[in-house]
Amino acid sequence: MSISAVSHEENWKEAFLSYLYKPKSPNYDLSLQVRKHHQEMTVAEGELKSLKALTSFNPLPHQVDAVKKVIFNMNGQAILADEVGLGKTAEAALILKELQLRYLVSTVLILVPSSLAGQWQAELQSLGIASIIHKGKKEWRTYPITIASIDLLKREPFKTMFTELAFDLVIVDEAHKLSNPKTMNYQFTASLTKKYLLLLTATPVQNKSEELYTLSTLVKPSLFEDKKQFNRLCREQPDELQSRISQMMIRTRKQDTEIKWTKRNINIKWLEQSGYEKELYTALEKAFRELKRLNKHQFTHLTLLKQGCSSSIALLKALRREQHQDICHILGPVLNVTPDQLETIKAREILKMIKSRQEKVLIFTQYRATQLYLQWYLKQHGVASVMFRGGFKKGKKKWMTDLFRDHADVMIATEAGSEGLNLQFCSCIIHADLPWNPMKLEQRIGRVHRLGQKKDVEIIYLLNRHTIEERIWKLLESKVYLFETIVGRHEQIFSPYRLEAEKYLEDTLMHSRSENEINYKLNILENFLAKEGEDNDRNSQAGY
Repeated sequence: MSISAVSHEENWKEAFLSYLYKPKSPNYDLSLQVRKHHQEMTVAEGELKSLKALTSFNPLPHQVDAVKKVIFNMNGQAILADEVGLGKTAEAALILKELQLRYLVSTVLILVPSSLAGQWQAELQSLGIASIIHKGKKEWRTYPITIASIDLLKREPFKTMFTELAFDLVIVDEAHKLSNPKTMNYQFTASLTKKYLLLLTATPVQNKSEELYTLSTLVKPSLFEDKKQFNRLCREQPDELQSRISQMMIRTRKQDTEIKWTKRNINIKWLEQSGYEKELYTALEKAFRELKRLNKHQFTHLTLLKQGCSSSIALLKALRREQHQDICHILGPVLNVTPDQLETIKAREILKMIKSRQEKVLIFTQYRATQLYLQWYLKQHGVASVMFRGGFKKGKKKWMTDLFRDHADVMIATEAGSEGLNLQFCSCIIHADLPWNPMKLEQRIGRVHRLGQKKDVEIIYLLNRHTIEERIWKLLESKVYLFETIVGRHEQIFSPYRLEAEKYLEDTLMHSRSENEINYKLNILENFLAKEGEDNDRNSQAGY
Protein backbone atom coordinates (compact mmCIF):
# COMPACT_ATOMS: atom_id res chain seq x y z
CA MET A 1 0.00 0.00 0.00
CA SER A 2 1.35 3.37 -0.97
CA ILE A 3 0.79 6.42 1.12
CA SER A 4 0.49 9.81 -0.58
CA ALA A 5 2.15 12.70 1.11
CA VAL A 6 -0.09 15.67 1.87
CA SER A 7 1.73 18.94 1.43
CA HIS A 8 1.00 21.98 3.58
CA GLU A 9 -0.39 24.96 1.63
CA GLU A 10 0.00 28.46 3.02
CA ASN A 11 -3.26 29.69 1.51
CA TRP A 12 -5.41 26.79 2.70
CA LYS A 13 -7.59 29.10 4.82
CA GLU A 14 -8.46 31.34 1.90
CA ALA A 15 -9.18 28.34 -0.33
CA PHE A 16 -11.41 26.75 2.32
CA LEU A 17 -13.32 29.96 2.97
CA SER A 18 -13.74 30.47 -0.78
CA TYR A 19 -15.26 27.01 -1.02
CA LEU A 20 -17.37 27.54 2.08
CA TYR A 21 -18.76 30.88 0.92
CA LYS A 22 -19.48 29.83 -2.64
CA PRO A 23 -23.29 29.91 -3.02
CA LYS A 24 -24.73 26.50 -3.92
CA SER A 25 -28.42 27.25 -4.42
CA PRO A 26 -31.06 29.78 -3.38
CA ASN A 27 -31.60 27.76 -0.17
CA TYR A 28 -27.92 27.39 0.71
CA ASP A 29 -27.13 29.94 3.43
CA LEU A 30 -24.42 28.27 5.55
CA SER A 31 -21.87 30.75 4.21
CA LEU A 32 -24.19 33.60 5.14
CA GLN A 33 -24.49 32.38 8.73
CA VAL A 34 -20.71 31.96 9.05
CA ARG A 35 -20.02 35.43 7.63
CA LYS A 36 -22.39 37.06 10.07
CA HIS A 37 -19.96 36.16 12.86
CA HIS A 38 -17.07 37.82 11.01
CA GLN A 39 -18.55 41.23 10.39
CA GLU A 40 -16.18 44.13 10.90
CA MET A 41 -16.94 45.94 14.15
CA THR A 42 -15.07 49.13 13.25
CA VAL A 43 -17.67 50.70 10.96
CA ALA A 44 -19.01 53.92 12.41
CA GLU A 45 -22.70 54.36 13.04
CA GLY A 46 -24.42 55.41 9.82
CA GLU A 47 -21.41 54.73 7.60
CA LEU A 48 -21.96 52.83 4.37
CA LYS A 49 -19.43 50.14 3.51
CA SER A 50 -20.51 50.14 -0.12
CA LEU A 51 -19.28 53.70 -0.67
CA LYS A 52 -15.75 52.62 0.27
CA ALA A 53 -15.93 49.42 -1.76
CA LEU A 54 -17.27 51.07 -4.93
CA THR A 55 -14.66 53.73 -5.55
CA SER A 56 -15.65 54.21 -9.20
CA PHE A 57 -19.35 54.70 -8.39
CA ASN A 58 -20.50 58.18 -7.39
CA PRO A 59 -24.10 58.10 -6.17
CA LEU A 60 -26.02 61.34 -5.83
CA PRO A 61 -26.64 62.75 -2.33
CA HIS A 62 -30.36 61.87 -2.33
CA GLN A 63 -29.49 58.29 -3.29
CA VAL A 64 -27.02 57.99 -0.41
CA ASP A 65 -29.62 59.38 1.98
CA ALA A 66 -32.17 56.84 0.77
CA VAL A 67 -29.75 53.93 1.25
CA LYS A 68 -28.90 55.06 4.78
CA LYS A 69 -32.57 55.32 5.73
CA VAL A 70 -33.34 51.84 4.44
CA ILE A 71 -30.28 50.26 6.10
CA PHE A 72 -30.24 52.07 9.44
CA ASN A 73 -33.86 53.11 10.03
CA MET A 74 -36.14 50.82 8.05
CA ASN A 75 -34.51 47.44 8.60
CA GLY A 76 -34.30 46.71 4.88
CA GLN A 77 -38.09 46.97 4.42
CA ALA A 78 -39.07 49.97 2.31
CA ILE A 79 -40.92 51.50 -0.60
CA LEU A 80 -38.58 53.55 -2.79
CA ALA A 81 -40.96 56.08 -4.34
CA ASP A 82 -38.73 58.81 -5.75
CA GLU A 83 -40.15 60.77 -8.64
CA VAL A 84 -39.59 59.33 -12.09
CA GLY A 85 -36.02 59.67 -13.30
CA LEU A 86 -34.22 60.03 -9.96
CA GLY A 87 -32.50 56.64 -10.02
CA LYS A 88 -34.51 54.24 -7.85
CA THR A 89 -32.83 51.27 -9.55
CA ALA A 90 -29.41 52.57 -8.53
CA GLU A 91 -30.64 53.05 -4.95
CA ALA A 92 -31.92 49.48 -4.78
CA ALA A 93 -28.68 48.12 -6.27
CA LEU A 94 -26.66 50.06 -3.70
CA ILE A 95 -28.84 48.74 -0.86
CA LEU A 96 -28.28 45.22 -2.16
CA LYS A 97 -24.52 45.78 -2.26
CA GLU A 98 -24.54 47.20 1.26
CA LEU A 99 -26.44 44.22 2.64
CA GLN A 100 -24.03 41.89 0.85
CA LEU A 101 -21.01 43.61 2.38
CA ARG A 102 -22.60 43.29 5.81
CA TYR A 103 -23.11 39.56 5.17
CA LEU A 104 -26.85 39.96 5.64
CA VAL A 105 -27.85 38.96 2.13
CA SER A 106 -26.83 36.12 -0.16
CA THR A 107 -29.89 34.91 -2.07
CA VAL A 108 -31.82 37.61 -3.93
CA LEU A 109 -34.88 37.60 -6.19
CA ILE A 110 -35.58 40.68 -8.32
CA LEU A 111 -39.05 40.80 -9.90
CA VAL A 112 -39.34 43.14 -12.86
CA PRO A 113 -41.32 43.63 -16.07
CA SER A 114 -39.61 41.45 -18.68
CA SER A 115 -38.52 44.49 -20.71
CA LEU A 116 -36.46 45.80 -17.76
CA ALA A 117 -34.52 42.61 -16.95
CA GLY A 118 -31.51 43.53 -19.05
CA GLN A 119 -31.43 47.05 -17.63
CA TRP A 120 -31.37 45.64 -14.10
CA GLN A 121 -28.63 43.17 -14.91
CA ALA A 122 -26.46 45.96 -16.36
CA GLU A 123 -27.08 48.17 -13.30
CA LEU A 124 -25.99 45.38 -10.95
CA GLN A 125 -22.98 44.55 -13.11
CA SER A 126 -21.79 48.16 -12.84
CA LEU A 127 -21.57 47.57 -9.07
CA GLY A 128 -19.75 44.29 -9.47
CA ILE A 129 -22.83 42.19 -8.69
CA ALA A 130 -23.28 39.11 -10.86
CA SER A 131 -26.82 37.98 -11.64
CA ILE A 132 -28.76 35.80 -14.06
CA ILE A 133 -32.02 36.46 -15.88
CA HIS A 134 -34.52 33.63 -15.40
CA LYS A 135 -35.70 32.42 -18.80
CA GLY A 136 -37.61 29.35 -17.71
CA LYS A 137 -34.58 27.06 -17.60
CA LYS A 138 -32.53 25.67 -14.71
CA GLU A 139 -29.37 27.76 -15.12
CA TRP A 140 -30.67 30.30 -12.61
CA ARG A 141 -30.13 27.84 -9.77
CA THR A 142 -26.36 28.35 -10.00
CA TYR A 143 -26.61 32.08 -9.25
CA PRO A 144 -27.53 33.57 -5.88
CA ILE A 145 -29.11 36.62 -7.55
CA THR A 146 -31.97 35.97 -9.97
CA ILE A 147 -33.78 38.55 -12.08
CA ALA A 148 -37.17 37.35 -13.31
CA SER A 149 -40.44 38.51 -14.78
CA ILE A 150 -43.20 38.42 -12.20
CA ASP A 151 -45.61 37.47 -14.99
CA LEU A 152 -43.55 34.30 -15.54
CA LEU A 153 -43.04 33.29 -11.91
CA LYS A 154 -46.58 33.87 -10.69
CA ARG A 155 -47.78 30.95 -12.82
CA GLU A 156 -47.14 27.23 -12.47
CA PRO A 157 -44.82 25.41 -12.34
CA PHE A 158 -42.63 28.32 -11.23
CA LYS A 159 -45.09 29.64 -8.64
CA THR A 160 -44.84 26.53 -6.46
CA MET A 161 -41.12 26.21 -7.11
CA PHE A 162 -40.30 29.73 -5.91
CA THR A 163 -42.69 29.85 -2.99
CA GLU A 164 -40.90 26.78 -1.58
CA LEU A 165 -37.57 28.66 -1.60
CA ALA A 166 -36.29 31.19 0.93
CA PHE A 167 -34.72 34.48 -0.15
CA ASP A 168 -32.75 36.96 1.90
CA LEU A 169 -33.93 39.88 -0.22
CA VAL A 170 -36.78 40.37 -2.68
CA ILE A 171 -36.91 43.49 -4.87
CA VAL A 172 -40.01 44.37 -6.90
CA ASP A 173 -39.81 47.01 -9.63
CA GLU A 174 -42.94 48.85 -10.85
CA ALA A 175 -44.48 47.81 -7.53
CA HIS A 176 -47.71 49.77 -8.05
CA LYS A 177 -48.81 46.60 -9.86
CA LEU A 178 -49.09 45.01 -6.41
CA SER A 179 -51.62 47.54 -5.14
CA ASN A 180 -54.63 45.23 -5.56
CA PRO A 181 -54.60 42.35 -3.04
CA LYS A 182 -56.84 40.27 -5.30
CA THR A 183 -54.28 40.07 -8.12
CA MET A 184 -51.83 37.24 -8.73
CA ASN A 185 -48.97 39.76 -8.58
CA TYR A 186 -49.76 40.68 -4.99
CA GLN A 187 -50.54 37.15 -3.87
CA PHE A 188 -47.34 35.73 -5.35
CA THR A 189 -45.16 38.41 -3.77
CA ALA A 190 -46.88 37.96 -0.40
CA SER A 191 -46.32 34.19 -0.55
CA LEU A 192 -42.54 34.47 -0.97
CA THR A 193 -40.36 33.69 2.04
CA LYS A 194 -38.08 36.69 2.51
CA LYS A 195 -36.20 38.62 5.19
CA TYR A 196 -35.95 41.97 3.39
CA LEU A 197 -38.26 43.56 0.83
CA LEU A 198 -37.83 46.60 -1.41
CA LEU A 199 -40.72 47.92 -3.52
CA LEU A 200 -39.89 50.42 -6.27
CA THR A 201 -42.51 52.72 -7.78
CA ALA A 202 -42.71 56.39 -8.67
CA THR A 203 -46.50 56.21 -8.38
CA PRO A 204 -47.39 54.41 -5.14
CA VAL A 205 -50.99 55.51 -5.59
CA GLN A 206 -52.70 55.21 -8.97
CA ASN A 207 -56.42 55.64 -8.30
CA LYS A 208 -57.31 55.12 -4.62
CA SER A 209 -55.55 55.93 -1.35
CA GLU A 210 -56.19 52.33 -0.23
CA GLU A 211 -53.58 51.15 -2.77
CA LEU A 212 -50.88 52.46 -0.47
CA TYR A 213 -52.39 50.54 2.42
CA THR A 214 -52.10 47.36 0.34
CA LEU A 215 -48.40 48.01 -0.27
CA SER A 216 -47.92 48.60 3.46
CA THR A 217 -49.21 45.09 4.21
CA LEU A 218 -46.23 43.73 2.29
CA VAL A 219 -43.53 46.05 3.60
CA LYS A 220 -44.65 46.81 7.16
CA PRO A 221 -47.80 44.86 8.08
CA SER A 222 -47.94 46.25 11.62
CA LEU A 223 -47.98 49.90 10.49
CA PHE A 224 -51.78 50.04 10.42
CA GLU A 225 -54.27 47.92 12.35
CA ASP A 226 -56.45 47.48 9.29
CA LYS A 227 -57.82 49.31 6.27
CA LYS A 228 -60.43 51.09 8.39
CA GLN A 229 -57.73 52.68 10.53
CA PHE A 230 -55.82 53.74 7.42
CA ASN A 231 -58.90 55.40 5.94
CA ARG A 232 -59.73 57.07 9.25
CA LEU A 233 -56.24 58.55 9.49
CA CYS A 234 -56.51 59.66 5.88
CA ARG A 235 -59.70 61.60 6.65
CA GLU A 236 -59.13 62.81 10.19
CA GLN A 237 -55.39 62.74 11.03
CA PRO A 238 -53.35 63.41 7.87
CA ASP A 239 -50.28 64.40 9.91
CA GLU A 240 -50.31 61.07 11.74
CA LEU A 241 -50.77 59.31 8.42
CA GLN A 242 -47.74 61.10 6.98
CA SER A 243 -45.68 60.19 10.03
CA ARG A 244 -46.47 56.52 9.68
CA ILE A 245 -45.93 56.48 5.93
CA SER A 246 -42.48 58.00 6.41
CA GLN A 247 -41.54 54.89 8.41
CA MET A 248 -41.85 52.72 5.31
CA MET A 249 -41.62 54.98 2.26
CA ILE A 250 -38.93 57.28 0.88
CA ARG A 251 -40.05 59.83 -1.69
CA THR A 252 -37.64 62.37 -3.15
CA ARG A 253 -38.93 65.05 -5.48
CA LYS A 254 -36.83 66.59 -8.22
CA GLN A 255 -37.05 69.99 -6.59
CA ASP A 256 -35.63 68.56 -3.35
CA THR A 257 -32.37 67.44 -4.98
CA GLU A 258 -29.23 69.42 -5.71
CA ILE A 259 -29.53 68.56 -9.40
CA LYS A 260 -30.13 71.38 -11.85
CA TRP A 261 -33.11 70.11 -13.82
CA THR A 262 -34.10 71.27 -17.27
CA LYS A 263 -37.51 72.91 -17.66
CA ARG A 264 -40.80 71.38 -18.70
CA ASN A 265 -42.54 73.50 -21.29
CA ILE A 266 -46.25 72.64 -21.51
CA ASN A 267 -48.13 73.26 -24.77
CA ILE A 268 -51.88 72.56 -24.86
CA LYS A 269 -53.18 72.56 -28.42
CA TRP A 270 -56.94 72.59 -28.99
CA LEU A 271 -58.16 71.08 -32.23
CA GLU A 272 -61.51 70.92 -34.05
CA GLN A 273 -62.60 67.54 -35.33
CA SER A 274 -63.69 67.62 -38.95
CA GLY A 275 -64.98 65.40 -41.71
CA TYR A 276 -65.76 61.80 -40.94
CA GLU A 277 -64.23 61.75 -37.44
CA LYS A 278 -66.60 64.52 -36.35
CA GLU A 279 -69.55 62.79 -38.03
CA LEU A 280 -68.76 59.48 -36.28
CA TYR A 281 -68.21 61.07 -32.86
CA THR A 282 -71.42 63.11 -33.10
CA ALA A 283 -73.39 60.04 -34.20
CA LEU A 284 -71.97 58.11 -31.23
CA GLU A 285 -73.14 60.73 -28.75
CA LYS A 286 -76.62 60.61 -30.28
CA ALA A 287 -76.62 56.82 -30.06
CA PHE A 288 -75.77 57.01 -26.34
CA ARG A 289 -78.68 59.36 -25.73
CA GLU A 290 -80.99 56.91 -27.49
CA LEU A 291 -79.68 53.98 -25.46
CA LYS A 292 -80.07 55.94 -22.27
CA ARG A 293 -83.70 56.63 -23.19
CA LEU A 294 -84.09 52.85 -23.50
CA ASN A 295 -82.33 52.32 -20.14
CA LYS A 296 -79.36 50.69 -21.86
CA HIS A 297 -76.75 53.27 -20.90
CA GLN A 298 -73.53 51.40 -20.05
CA PHE A 299 -70.35 52.34 -18.24
CA THR A 300 -68.27 51.29 -21.27
CA HIS A 301 -69.74 54.13 -23.30
CA LEU A 302 -67.30 56.52 -21.65
CA THR A 303 -64.39 54.44 -22.98
CA LEU A 304 -65.81 54.59 -26.49
CA LEU A 305 -65.94 58.38 -26.33
CA LYS A 306 -62.29 58.42 -25.28
CA GLN A 307 -61.40 56.18 -28.22
CA GLY A 308 -63.31 58.49 -30.53
CA CYS A 309 -61.06 61.32 -29.36
CA SER A 310 -57.95 59.25 -30.02
CA SER A 311 -58.74 58.27 -33.63
CA SER A 312 -61.68 57.12 -35.72
CA ILE A 313 -59.97 53.83 -36.39
CA ALA A 314 -59.59 53.11 -32.65
CA LEU A 315 -63.31 53.71 -32.19
CA LEU A 316 -64.30 51.63 -35.22
CA LYS A 317 -62.16 48.73 -34.01
CA ALA A 318 -63.78 48.87 -30.55
CA LEU A 319 -67.27 48.95 -32.06
CA ARG A 320 -66.62 45.60 -33.74
CA ARG A 321 -66.84 43.88 -30.36
CA GLU A 322 -69.96 41.87 -29.71
CA GLN A 323 -71.04 43.87 -26.64
CA HIS A 324 -71.47 46.98 -28.81
CA GLN A 325 -73.96 45.51 -31.30
CA ASP A 326 -76.77 47.68 -29.95
CA ILE A 327 -74.72 50.82 -30.63
CA CYS A 328 -73.74 49.68 -34.11
CA HIS A 329 -77.39 49.00 -34.92
CA ILE A 330 -78.23 52.64 -34.12
CA LEU A 331 -75.17 54.05 -35.92
CA GLY A 332 -76.04 52.15 -39.09
CA PRO A 333 -74.76 53.75 -42.34
CA VAL A 334 -72.23 56.00 -40.60
CA LEU A 335 -70.06 52.91 -40.08
CA ASN A 336 -69.59 52.55 -43.83
CA VAL A 337 -66.25 54.28 -44.32
CA THR A 338 -63.47 54.39 -46.89
CA PRO A 339 -59.73 54.67 -46.06
CA ASP A 340 -59.65 58.23 -47.39
CA GLN A 341 -62.11 59.29 -44.68
CA LEU A 342 -59.99 58.08 -41.76
CA GLU A 343 -57.58 61.03 -41.63
CA THR A 344 -57.87 62.82 -38.28
CA ILE A 345 -57.02 66.33 -37.22
CA LYS A 346 -54.58 64.96 -34.62
CA ALA A 347 -52.69 62.94 -37.24
CA ARG A 348 -52.34 66.05 -39.43
CA GLU A 349 -51.14 68.10 -36.47
CA ILE A 350 -48.61 65.45 -35.41
CA LEU A 351 -47.21 65.31 -38.95
CA LYS A 352 -46.88 69.09 -39.02
CA MET A 353 -45.08 69.15 -35.67
CA ILE A 354 -42.63 66.42 -36.66
CA LYS A 355 -41.72 68.09 -39.94
CA SER A 356 -41.21 71.46 -38.24
CA ARG A 357 -38.64 70.01 -35.81
CA GLN A 358 -35.10 68.80 -36.24
CA GLU A 359 -35.29 66.55 -33.21
CA LYS A 360 -36.63 63.23 -32.03
CA VAL A 361 -40.29 62.98 -31.01
CA LEU A 362 -41.94 60.50 -28.64
CA ILE A 363 -45.70 59.99 -29.21
CA PHE A 364 -47.95 58.33 -26.64
CA THR A 365 -51.36 56.77 -27.23
CA GLN A 366 -53.50 54.45 -25.12
CA TYR A 367 -54.75 52.46 -28.08
CA ARG A 368 -52.99 49.96 -30.29
CA ALA A 369 -55.26 50.84 -33.24
CA THR A 370 -54.23 54.50 -33.02
CA GLN A 371 -50.59 53.46 -32.82
CA LEU A 372 -50.86 51.44 -36.05
CA TYR A 373 -52.82 54.20 -37.76
CA LEU A 374 -50.27 56.88 -36.86
CA GLN A 375 -47.36 54.78 -38.08
CA TRP A 376 -49.19 54.13 -41.37
CA TYR A 377 -50.17 57.80 -41.75
CA LEU A 378 -46.65 59.09 -41.09
CA LYS A 379 -45.19 56.56 -43.53
CA GLN A 380 -47.55 57.81 -46.27
CA HIS A 381 -45.97 61.22 -45.79
CA GLY A 382 -42.35 60.10 -45.79
CA VAL A 383 -41.79 59.86 -42.02
CA ALA A 384 -40.42 56.57 -40.73
CA SER A 385 -41.14 55.61 -37.12
CA VAL A 386 -40.66 52.76 -34.67
CA MET A 387 -43.30 51.35 -32.35
CA PHE A 388 -43.12 50.26 -28.73
CA ARG A 389 -45.86 48.19 -27.11
CA GLY A 390 -46.38 45.59 -24.43
CA GLY A 391 -46.75 42.64 -26.79
CA PHE A 392 -43.13 42.86 -27.93
CA LYS A 393 -40.62 40.42 -26.52
CA LYS A 394 -37.72 41.81 -24.49
CA GLY A 395 -35.25 41.63 -27.38
CA LYS A 396 -37.57 43.48 -29.73
CA LYS A 397 -38.26 46.19 -27.17
CA LYS A 398 -34.53 46.81 -26.83
CA TRP A 399 -34.16 46.80 -30.60
CA MET A 400 -36.93 49.38 -30.99
CA THR A 401 -35.32 51.59 -28.35
CA ASP A 402 -31.91 51.33 -30.04
CA LEU A 403 -33.43 52.12 -33.44
CA PHE A 404 -35.11 55.20 -31.98
CA ARG A 405 -31.86 56.37 -30.41
CA ASP A 406 -29.58 55.73 -33.38
CA HIS A 407 -31.76 56.03 -36.48
CA ALA A 408 -35.47 56.88 -36.30
CA ASP A 409 -36.74 60.33 -35.37
CA VAL A 410 -40.13 59.15 -34.09
CA MET A 411 -41.28 56.51 -31.61
CA ILE A 412 -44.98 55.76 -31.16
CA ALA A 413 -45.58 54.06 -27.81
CA THR A 414 -48.55 52.66 -25.92
CA GLU A 415 -48.69 52.80 -22.12
CA ALA A 416 -46.10 49.98 -22.00
CA GLY A 417 -43.57 52.62 -23.01
CA SER A 418 -44.27 54.70 -19.91
CA GLU A 419 -42.35 52.29 -17.66
CA GLY A 420 -38.64 51.61 -17.53
CA LEU A 421 -37.50 53.29 -20.74
CA ASN A 422 -34.55 55.69 -20.55
CA LEU A 423 -35.00 58.13 -23.44
CA GLN A 424 -32.97 61.13 -22.32
CA PHE A 425 -31.81 61.58 -25.92
CA CYS A 426 -35.34 62.75 -26.77
CA SER A 427 -36.82 66.01 -25.49
CA CYS A 428 -40.27 66.23 -27.11
CA ILE A 429 -43.39 64.29 -26.09
CA ILE A 430 -46.75 64.42 -27.86
CA HIS A 431 -49.80 63.03 -26.05
CA ALA A 432 -52.12 61.87 -28.82
CA ASP A 433 -54.70 61.04 -26.17
CA LEU A 434 -54.95 61.17 -22.38
CA PRO A 435 -55.23 58.40 -19.78
CA TRP A 436 -56.85 60.91 -17.38
CA ASN A 437 -54.73 59.50 -14.56
CA PRO A 438 -52.08 62.15 -13.75
CA MET A 439 -49.78 59.47 -12.31
CA LYS A 440 -49.62 57.79 -15.70
CA LEU A 441 -48.93 61.10 -17.38
CA GLU A 442 -46.02 61.64 -15.02
CA GLN A 443 -44.68 58.20 -15.91
CA ARG A 444 -44.83 59.09 -19.59
CA ILE A 445 -43.01 62.37 -19.10
CA GLY A 446 -40.43 60.66 -16.90
CA ARG A 447 -39.12 58.69 -19.88
CA VAL A 448 -37.40 61.84 -21.14
CA HIS A 449 -37.34 64.25 -18.16
CA ARG A 450 -34.89 62.29 -16.05
CA LEU A 451 -31.24 62.19 -15.02
CA GLY A 452 -29.06 62.84 -18.06
CA GLN A 453 -31.54 65.09 -19.89
CA LYS A 454 -29.63 68.15 -21.14
CA LYS A 455 -32.42 70.01 -22.94
CA ASP A 456 -35.65 71.61 -21.83
CA VAL A 457 -38.48 69.13 -22.42
CA GLU A 458 -41.47 70.10 -24.56
CA ILE A 459 -44.71 68.38 -23.58
CA ILE A 460 -47.60 68.73 -26.04
CA TYR A 461 -51.20 67.78 -25.33
CA LEU A 462 -53.51 67.41 -28.35
CA LEU A 463 -57.15 67.85 -27.27
CA ASN A 464 -60.37 67.91 -29.30
CA ARG A 465 -62.83 70.68 -28.62
CA HIS A 466 -66.54 69.94 -28.15
CA THR A 467 -65.75 66.40 -27.00
CA ILE A 468 -65.33 64.58 -23.72
CA GLU A 469 -61.70 65.79 -23.69
CA GLU A 470 -62.79 69.39 -23.29
CA ARG A 471 -65.18 68.54 -20.45
CA ILE A 472 -62.56 66.69 -18.49
CA TRP A 473 -59.85 69.26 -19.15
CA LYS A 474 -62.02 71.85 -17.41
CA LEU A 475 -61.49 69.86 -14.24
CA LEU A 476 -57.80 69.19 -14.84
CA GLU A 477 -57.10 72.89 -15.39
CA SER A 478 -57.32 73.45 -11.63
CA LYS A 479 -54.21 73.58 -9.47
CA VAL A 480 -54.90 70.03 -8.36
CA TYR A 481 -53.65 68.54 -11.60
CA LEU A 482 -51.02 70.96 -12.87
CA PHE A 483 -49.03 68.74 -15.19
CA GLU A 484 -45.72 70.43 -14.50
CA THR A 485 -45.81 68.91 -10.99
CA ILE A 486 -48.27 66.06 -11.22
CA VAL A 487 -46.82 64.05 -8.35
CA GLY A 488 -45.59 66.66 -5.93
CA ARG A 489 -45.99 66.86 -2.18
CA HIS A 490 -47.13 63.85 -0.16
CA GLU A 491 -50.51 65.44 0.44
CA GLN A 492 -51.04 65.58 -3.32
CA ILE A 493 -50.76 61.81 -3.40
CA PHE A 494 -52.75 60.86 -0.36
CA SER A 495 -55.72 63.23 -0.44
CA PRO A 496 -58.80 60.98 -0.55
CA TYR A 497 -60.84 63.70 -2.26
CA ARG A 498 -58.47 64.01 -5.20
CA LEU A 499 -58.16 60.28 -5.57
CA GLU A 500 -61.94 59.94 -5.80
CA ALA A 501 -62.23 62.76 -8.36
CA GLU A 502 -62.05 60.46 -11.37
CA LYS A 503 -64.81 58.22 -9.98
CA TYR A 504 -67.01 61.28 -9.37
CA LEU A 505 -66.23 62.57 -12.84
CA GLU A 506 -67.17 59.33 -14.56
CA ASP A 507 -70.42 59.17 -12.60
CA THR A 508 -71.17 62.75 -13.63
CA LEU A 509 -70.59 62.13 -17.32
CA MET A 510 -72.41 58.82 -17.40
CA HIS A 511 -75.50 59.48 -15.32
CA SER A 512 -76.33 63.18 -15.63
CA ARG A 513 -79.66 63.88 -17.32
CA SER A 514 -78.58 66.99 -19.23
CA GLU A 515 -75.62 69.10 -20.30
CA ASN A 516 -76.56 71.68 -17.65
CA GLU A 517 -76.43 69.01 -14.94
CA ILE A 518 -72.99 67.91 -16.13
CA ASN A 519 -71.65 71.47 -16.04
CA TYR A 520 -73.21 72.09 -12.61
CA LYS A 521 -71.57 68.98 -11.09
CA LEU A 522 -68.21 69.76 -12.71
CA ASN A 523 -68.30 73.31 -11.35
CA ILE A 524 -68.96 72.04 -7.81
CA LEU A 525 -66.07 69.59 -7.98
CA GLU A 526 -63.69 72.04 -9.63
CA ASN A 527 -64.42 74.76 -7.06
CA PHE A 528 -63.93 72.33 -4.20
CA LEU A 529 -60.62 71.00 -5.52
CA ALA A 530 -59.38 74.48 -6.37
CA LYS A 531 -60.06 75.57 -2.78
CA GLU A 532 -58.22 72.50 -1.48
CA GLY A 533 -55.29 73.34 -3.76
CA GLU A 534 -55.16 76.92 -2.42
CA ASP A 535 -55.19 75.63 1.17
CA ASN A 536 -52.30 73.29 0.41
CA ASP A 537 -50.35 76.12 -1.23
CA ARG A 538 -50.79 78.29 1.88
CA ASN A 539 -49.66 75.43 4.12
CA SER A 540 -46.62 74.87 1.93
CA GLN A 541 -45.64 78.54 2.06
CA ALA A 542 -46.02 78.48 5.85
CA GLY A 543 -43.55 75.59 6.03
CA TYR A 544 -45.96 72.83 7.03
